[in-house]
Amino acid sequence: MGDIHLALEAFIALDWALLFLTTIFVVLRIWERTSRRAGPRSVASIASDIFVICSYISAIAFIGINTWKNTLRIKHRGQPNLYYGVPMNLSAHLLKVSWVSLFFIYISLWCAKGGFIAFYFELFNKDADLGRRCKVAGAIVSVITFLTFVLHMLLLQFWCRPVSLNWDINGHLCSAVHSMESVTISTFANVGTDLLIIMLPILVLKNLTFRKSALWGWLFILFIGSISIVAALVRYGALRAVWGQPKASVTHTIDVAAMVEITTSLLAVCSPSLRAFFRGKKNKPHRPSQRDVRDISTNPDLLSTVKSTTDARDSDFDSQKHLSPMPENHLASSGDLPMNSGTSTLTSFPRSV
Repeated sequence: MGDIHLALEAFIALDWALLFLTTIFVVLRIWERTSRRAGPRSVASIASDIFVICSYISAIAFIGINTWKNTLRIKHRGQPNLYYGVPMNLSAHLLKVSWVSLFFIYISLWCAKGGFIAFYFELFNKDADLGRRCKVAGAIVSVITFLTFVLHMLLLQFWCRPVSLNWDINGHLCSAVHSMESVTISTFANVGTDLLIIMLPILVLKNLTFRKSALWGWLFILFIGSISIVAALVRYGALRAVWGQPKASVTHTIDVAAMVEITTSLLAVCSPSLRAFFRGKKNKPHRPSQRDVRDISTNPDLLSTVKSTTDARDSDFDSQKHLSPMPENHLASSGDLPMNSGTSTLTSFPRSV
C-alpha cells in the first residue's frame, strides 16, 4: 500500500470540496440554533456551538496550509532534486509548517468531540428524568476526552527532542505522525475516545420513548460519527504498510485521512440540530404526551418552553377568577349555585385552559 496517487490540483479541490460541505452544515446548525429558537440558551448549548466553531476554524487553517504546500509543489513540479515535492532549500520550511498544521488537525478533531459531549449535556440538563448516572457518565467521558487531547499535544511537542528534529533535513528527521509507536498510541486514544462518545447516547436512548423515524435518524448520526473512526484506522494502516520507507511516500494519505476525519466529525455533530431544518418544520412548542427523543434532540429547549406556556395559562386562569362577581369562597359552596339552572358562574367565563 502506497500513497494516494492524485494530481496536486485534485488534492486541493478535494480539500476545499470537503470544506464547502462542512461549511453548509456548520452555517445551518448555527443559524438554526440561534435564530429559530426562542428563550434563553443553556451553558451547554452555547459551549457546544463554540466547540463547533473552533473546530471549523481549525479545519480552515489546516486546509489553508495544505493548499499552500500543494501550490508550492505545483510551482516546482518536474524540477530535479526535490524533497517532499519542493527544492531542498525550501523543504525544511515546508516541514516546519507541516508540523504546525498537525496541531490544527487535533484541535479540530477534539473540538468536534467536545461539541458532541456538550450537546449530550444539553439533553441531560433539560430532562431531570434522565438521572444522575447520565451526567456522571458524561463528566467521565469529558475528562477522558480532555486527557487524550492533552496527550496528543504532548506527543506532537515532545516526541522529537529537540523539537527542531521535526524539520531537520540534514540529520535525523523525526516526526510523531510517522513513528509507529507514537501513531499507535495516538490511534488507540483517538478511536477509544470516539467509541466512548458514541456509547454515550445509549444512556439517553434507553430512557426515552422515540418513534421509528427518530431511531433511524440517531443511527444515521452515529454512522457518520463512526466514519471518523474508519478514517483514523485507515491512516494507521497506511503508515503501517509503508513503515520503513521514506516518510514522504505517504504524506498525501495522512492529509486526506485527516481531512475526511475532520469533515465526518463536524457533519456528525451538526446533524442532530439540523433534523428539524431538513424536515421543513418550525420549532413550535407543543405538549407531548410522552418524552419523545425527536422533540428533545431537535429542540432541547422544548421542555422549558412547555413549562413556561403552562405557567402562563395557569396565571391567566387565576386572573379570570378574580373577575368573578362572587367571592371565591362563596363560589366554592355548592349551596350557593342553582341545582338545575343548566349553567354555573364558573363556566360562564371564556375557557383559557
